[in-house]
Amino acid sequence: MATVIKICGLQDAGTARAARSLGADYLGVVLTESRRRISVEAAAALIAEVPGAEFVAVGRDVPDALFQAMLRLPVAGVQLHGKTPADWIVRTRAAGKWAIATQLDPNADVVLLDGTVPGSGQPREWTKPPYSRPIWLAGGLHPDNVQAVVRRLRPEGVDVSSGVEKDGQKRVELIARFIQEVKHGDKEST
Repeated sequence: MATVIKICGLQDAGTARAARSLGADYLGVVLTESRRRISVEAAAALIAEVPGAEFVAVGRDVPDALFQAMLRLPVAGVQLHGKTPADWIVRTRAAGKWAIATQLDPNADVVLLDGTVPGSGQPREWTKPPYSRPIWLAGGLHPDNVQAVVRRLRPEGVDVSSGVEKDGQKRVELIARFIQEVKHGDKEST
């Protein structure tokens, strides 16, 4: 089975379209404090400019009003870090979206294991615990290490943001290399 690929922290339609055409399964938009943050309105406009793409709304320490706005976006999933609104997983599913938790929560659709500072590119010790839900790995992944992580741990998915940036900007050539390396890792582990 192919490893799911999420490119996170997208801010413009051109890069989002390129990531999708190169093989990214999901595109992440960050809606809380981050250098990659965009407003809910900008996220809605970006999503509309890339029809057919599967987006994930991402936030950290999300207040309930923002969470409700995230649920109204036409996204496939909601990924929350830090403090979360009450019953967020139940509410996310009721809105017809995936719940991507960042801790081992048996109620989540996916568990994303990230570094201590999400989006910082700080490496983590990558492990894949035996778990009942799909595990996506993040935190310091980039084109030069993702193939080995995929080959060794066989996560159901990988997520990258700063690992495909240069000088703080997403680079299509790095996104292409990252996706290619994930696919090479998939082939070598079968």
